[in-house]
Amino acid sequence: MTGHNPWDTLCECLKAKPRRRVLTGLAAKEPTETVHFTEVRADESNTGTPIHAEYIHLHLPKLADAGYIVLDEQTYEISQGPRFAEIEPFLELVQRHGERLPDGWV
Repeated sequence: MTGHNPWDTLCECLKAKPRRRVLTGLAAKEPTETVHFTEVRADESNTGTPIHAEYIHLHLPKLADAGYIVLDEQTYEISQGPRFAEIEPFLELVQRHGERLPDGWV
């Protein structure tokens, strides 16, 4: 992402529910743990669906560009990126107070 403003970058990445799911799912993993992206999203995991393509071509690259995830473009395995620690406190708040968020937020 061009021009680094941490808050703007985070808000841009949180605009889409699939990206929120990936980030909150990764927050529950160990920092060095690598998983296939379908392990951290809470929706359909059928690899033949348009949802799968949307993750591969839109959501995962956006999170990788922001530095929040490291993406292996061959296997679609992800891990926490070099800037994940910047957003981890926010993700912890979301997880801790999830019941107070609007339905379907995460």
